Amino acid sequence: MNLPTIGFIGTGDFSAYLIAALRRGGFGGRILLSPYSRVKAERLAATHGCIVAEDDARMFAEADWILLAVRPEQLANTLPNLTLRPEQVLISAVAGATIAELQAAIGKDISVVRIMPSSYIDTIDRGLVPIYPASDDVAVVLGTAGRIVTFETEDQFELAMVGACLAGWIYSFIATLESWFLERGLTSAQARLVVAGNIAGAAGYALAREEVSLDIVSDGIATEGTFTKLGLDHLAARQAPLPWLEALDIVFRRLNLLT
Repeated sequence: MNLPTIGFIGTGDFSAYLIAALRRGGFGGRILLSPYSRVKAERLAATHGCIVAEDDARMFAEADWILLAVRPEQLANTLPNLTLRPEQVLISAVAGATIAELQAAIGKDISVVRIMPSSYIDTIDRGLVPIYPASDDVAVVLGTAGRIVTFETEDQFELAMVGACLAGWIYSFIATLESWFLERGLTSAQARLVVAGNIAGAAGYALAREEVSLDIVSDGIATEGTFTKLGLDHLAARQAPLPWLEALDIVFRRLNLLT
């Protein structure tokens, strides 16, 4: 396929890490940026080889795909200004905005693909890029930024968006654990490696061995008399996973209110 020209509406953090990941992965197509937030757009353009469009109308005229990366509360003001052609594709990274809602505003003949890449994709290889519905062309391009994960239904995609919150929570969790080691004598670099390294190792194993039950893995490590079981028993007695599950429920309910 010929490389598409992608026009970005929204030049905040989401666009910044997605564009960085695309360029890092080798995407060499044209990237046009809306000039609405000109300072941010010019910074992105200078850093990642993008072009700041003269105005949104020129960007709509030149782009093959329009990538919508605004906050949900900004959507109502943004949608009336989207003037797409039937052959264009709208790629939406707006949480809670369904395909039906977007097509009702921009036209049912416009193809819409929803995405929600994680914030770490500009830094690590194979970061997740959830997509719905499946699109071979979009997958090829965004596959340069990370690992494509497709879903059979939009409800499944919404659940994946809830899962994307986990990264933000885990950063805070890692920081809390780091503090424990810092207070007891490790350096900042040592504490980061000990905490993040072990979490990354467990996560990497879980991804590499998808056929294995993680409960069985845990039970095989946390055997009677081990320090691992000593700590794990305490966590189980305190129902340590419960607040995490409650947080997922809270986000899921809020997301359903948006849809």
